[in-house]
Amino acid sequence: MNVSSVLELLRHKMGLNPESIGTAPLEKAVQEHIKRSGAVDIDDYIKRLSDSPEELKSLFELVIIAETSFFRDKVPFITLQKYLERFTSKKKSGRQVRILSVPCSTGEEPYSIAMTLFEMKLPEDRFFIYAVDISERALQCARNGIYSPYSFRGDDLHFKNKYFSKHDDLYILKKEVRDAVHFEFANILDDDFLKGHRPYDIIFCRNLLIYFDDSTKNMAIKSLSKHLSEDGVLFVGHAEAAKMSQSGFVSLDYPMAFAFAREEYAKKINDSLNQDNIDTMIPPLPVQLPTQSIQVKKVNDVRKATGSIIKPKNNYETVEAVNLCQDEKELTRAKNLAEEGNFSEVVSICELLISRGAESAQLYYLLGQAIDSIGDSLMAEEYLKKAIYLNPDFYEALVHLSRIFERTGNPEKGAGFRARAERVKLRSRGGSA
Repeated sequence: MNVSSVLELLRHKMGLNPESIGTAPLEKAVQEHIKRSGAVDIDDYIKRLSDSPEELKSLFELVIIAETSFFRDKVPFITLQKYLERFTSKKKSGRQVRILSVPCSTGEEPYSIAMTLFEMKLPEDRFFIYAVDISERALQCARNGIYSPYSFRGDDLHFKNKYFSKHDDLYILKKEVRDAVHFEFANILDDDFLKGHRPYDIIFCRNLLIYFDDSTKNMAIKSLSKHLSEDGVLFVGHAEAAKMSQSGFVSLDYPMAFAFAREEYAKKINDSLNQDNIDTMIPPLPVQLPTQSIQVKKVNDVRKATGSIIKPKNNYETVEAVNLCQDEKELTRAKNLAEEGNFSEVVSICELLISRGAESAQLYYLLGQAIDSIGDSLMAEEYLKKAIYLNPDFYEALVHLSRIFERTGNPEKGAGFRARAERVKLRSRGGSA
């Protein structure tokens, strides 16, 4: 059964690039779904999708990957607090901070935002959090505010006892936090997306663009820009940062936060931050990179659309979307392309690998090198720092980072990284550092 027309419809309606989760397994999952629907053939199924919004939503549910957790990649939430404390306090007293979370999935991200604001002692009438998604199933889970242990990851879980009550093996979010977030169905690609809404001061749109093809990414970024205030900040996923830099947004100088703003406002923020030592403002926490582990209860119908199934562990099945051998081949190809100077292609390959959950110092080094060659030294700095975080003795990354600092008017930092590089070289030759 040829389901290319269905995949094309998914691309048009929700922007899904089949290659982002694997075309072959996705085709098989769609074929099984069509058989279960009772449709006679593809034409009959396409007609059902046209006639029935519910059938279309059922198809959406098939391919949506609900991979999230509370305070996932914690640095953006630390940055949110630091940014609000430093910059919104200077604005007119009583001004409400408007925050958008898209897609919100099962609610962990917008609720993490709400808990961040509660920790700041920000009065409830001083903020408005709006969270949207195209999965009705995920939205219902979010509104219920009941979570399994899978939603809590990492070592710093102090918020769990403060904002949740435990019942058997489940955790129920306190009503005050649930009431702080407004959930609605919405599709970022619809022409009437958030029609009538006033602009938002903060938008979280993390790990959505990685599933789109390039033209759809542009559409989504245009939609986000339309709903972001002139002095607004947009948070994206680490694999999406390069695209933002290519779309007229400028990275804010908050390490590993992947926060962006329009050029004029970004300059104002960065000039202010650079008056201080920004590295002291955000603790050097290890960033929890997105994994491809997916709770089967949430994605039962997609279990074969994202890779091979591993044996159950702690009542969950782990879906591995990364073929390590293939990733190594792609990384080698990216390295060869970098040597040839084809940096745009290097960026595309590295972003795809990161979106699959791949992580290595070499990967981030290649991405930083490519981004710097394209002209975004600030984002290149972030990727190179990540490479050094993963491998503190990465000589080439240390040297490249020193050059960026020297080129951008920070010779002291440049000299520091160059000295580190020289110590690494000395140790590699058997000398003492």
